[in-house]
Amino acid sequence: MQQKVKYFNKNMSCHKKPMPVHARLLDIQSELGELSKEHLKCTKYGTENFVLSQDFKMEFGDTLYSLLSLANEVELNAEDCLNMAIQKYTQRLNKNNNMGSNN
Repeated sequence: MQQKVKYFNKNMSCHKKPMPVHARLLDIQSELGELSKEHLKCTKYGTENFVLSQDFKMEFGDTLYSLLSLANEVELNAEDCLNMAIQKYTQRLNKNNNMGSNN
């Protein structure tokens, strides 16, 4: 996935390259807000059970695209980061029986 995003962004002419990290972070926040809005719409603002919609899928894709774009911009391997997070959560579960940081 990360390579697909890298190739797509490389061939885009509509934004500055490299895009500043702060712009990528703001984009992620914006996309996450749109994903949250779709969740609210799907649940009628929490009054009904969540039902996956096409719009929710699209916003999830936008959020994932933005995260992978940031990873590429700062030369991060997203899969390595995911593996580190899973290892951290596994250790917390084994030690504390929950995934929280207990801070």
